[in-house]
Amino acid sequence: MFSKFKTSCMITAVALASILPGQTSALAASDNGIHIKNNVSININGETLKVSDPIVNKSDYLFLPMRALYEAVGASVDWKKETLTASAIRNGKLVDLTIGSKTALVDGQKVPMVVAPFMYKDRTYMPLRFVSENFGGNVNWNPTTQTVDISLTDEIPGKPQGDPYILHINNDRIVMEDPIIVKQSRSYIPANYIYDNLEDSSGTLLPDNSFELQIAGMSFVFKENSNQVLINDEVVTMEAKPFMQNGKMYVPVSFIVNALGGNLRYIEDKRELYLYVYQYMYTSSFLEKSYGATSKPGNVPSARLEGDRDLLISDNPETLTSKLIPKSTATLAQYQVKATSATNKHRVFGWHYNTLGTDVQIGITVQNTSSTESIEVIDSKGTSQQTGNSWVGHDIGLTIADATLNDKLKKSSSKGIIIAPGETKVIESYDLLRDYIIGFLHDLDIKAVNGGTPEYTIRTVLTKNNSNLTSILSDPVPIDVSAKHPRGAWTNSTILAELPAYTVDSPEVGYNISNSSTDHFLTTENSLSQINGAIGNPGHFGMNYKVSIPLVNQTGTTKTIKLKLAGRGGIYSGAVKVNGKVYLVPTLRVGTEYVELPDYIMQGSSEKLELEFMHAGGVNLPVAIYVETK
Repeated sequence: MFSKFKTSCMITAVALASILPGQTSALAASDNGIHIKNNVSININGETLKVSDPIVNKSDYLFLPMRALYEAVGASVDWKKETLTASAIRNGKLVDLTIGSKTALVDGQKVPMVVAPFMYKDRTYMPLRFVSENFGGNVNWNPTTQTVDISLTDEIPGKPQGDPYILHINNDRIVMEDPIIVKQSRSYIPANYIYDNLEDSSGTLLPDNSFELQIAGMSFVFKENSNQVLINDEVVTMEAKPFMQNGKMYVPVSFIVNALGGNLRYIEDKRELYLYVYQYMYTSSFLEKSYGATSKPGNVPSARLEGDRDLLISDNPETLTSKLIPKSTATLAQYQVKATSATNKHRVFGWHYNTLGTDVQIGITVQNTSSTESIEVIDSKGTSQQTGNSWVGHDIGLTIADATLNDKLKKSSSKGIIIAPGETKVIESYDLLRDYIIGFLHDLDIKAVNGGTPEYTIRTVLTKNNSNLTSILSDPVPIDVSAKHPRGAWTNSTILAELPAYTVDSPEVGYNISNSSTDHFLTTENSLSQINGAIGNPGHFGMNYKVSIPLVNQTGTTKTIKLKLAGRGGIYSGAVKVNGKVYLVPTLRVGTEYVELPDYIMQGSSEKLELEFMHAGGVNLPVAIYVETK
């Protein structure tokens, strides 16, 4: 969607703040823009540093002689004369600075600098703040007293104690080398974790020691300990204040997320921060939530299954426990395909919560049970999402629904594979972390290579010990009868309901879809897979639900049709396509919240409104559709 531009930068300030106007009397003029600073005091952990050679200023940045600086901060240094490079180590951290170069190497990573080290009177001079902060120091400059205070610890900087901090940015999970810091109930993280993990983003240290963070064309310019931020060159006051720690600029995450449009949640006891930026996470935009009661709808009077893609649901057992999954490997769901044609289309929808106490791997496999006919996977694409968060409808369900309705399923490497008679191959695999939930949807098309009738079994399988997924050919584990989540296989993955014709200027009408009654075709009894139990899918999870609304206008004038959606069984969210454009339905509370779809302008005497739904996993059904004339 975007081209990736990353600046490999540790957000280090290169030197001290600019010399304030009126302080030029403290400078002794010298050559090449270098000025001796006669009255600067430098304190390290409360002790005043005594330096025999002069402290100098160049381009409004303070520099110290190399040996004096590195000895003061407790770093050992090796001078490479042939390359004019100083390699210094403190607490296992390596910093390489080269004379005349504005690029440093910090633990092997390139770090841009505003000014370069230089030679002055046969001495090598290094930037004070850059060196101090990259060796774990906090630096404060007092322009009134002309004092630099540096606080150093003997701890290895940037390595949080205990379990690591985990950052989730949309669908990426990052194990952080730095802590998440909470100040006054606000979460801060180093800016590099944002621009390193979002496309079309970058980070740049500016000459005035401010830091510019660019995300998707929006510019944020932060200054240390200032609540003034420039957003696209406009000054905005925020309640939070960014700060430097261990040479990195910590920025207020909630401020950035709110500015971009997204959501944020920090689970402190798990040290996990979930950061969502909607323009990266979703293709579609959210409908605006409205508040108020809605009338009681009737059930959609009729519906039917359609399409040629069948459906395998792997959602039971949903919560994976040692009691339900006692062995090291298991089949979670399976479908023995009884093909009637050479080419067959399938959809696999899965939803599982890992409470097994260990990380596991889940896979979709196909076993060719024919003794003579090879089969080919002629198309294979899907989407998946995981979370350790409790917002499963938002984190997982909406992303799957959005990708499916927008035809944004990702191509799988299994497309084009040939499965010989008796062979089993992996279609897709997923690493599921302990205490995480996964949702996945995968479409695959399979044909007989020689045009015969194929015979094969589709499975979702699990391993706790990294066993080969293709070796798992057991029957499905028994269903969890205490939790009525669906499992089974059915002939179709699309359902169509045509509502009664609505005549303009008639009173509002409302209809429930996925109501467990008039449109419940995916029952326990008609599942094509019954081994060790099946449970129906009345909520149509993993399905495309199409709704056709005939409109009649005999007035001879243009009319505006208004559509509303409301949850009727509990918390609801999902995606809806309206005449070809997809919108996201935010979380709706039953009875008090609803969304309005874009108005439909009716100019003819007879027209049809076409809707298509996909319900987010983890939500409650039914959902009501209301039609009225505006």
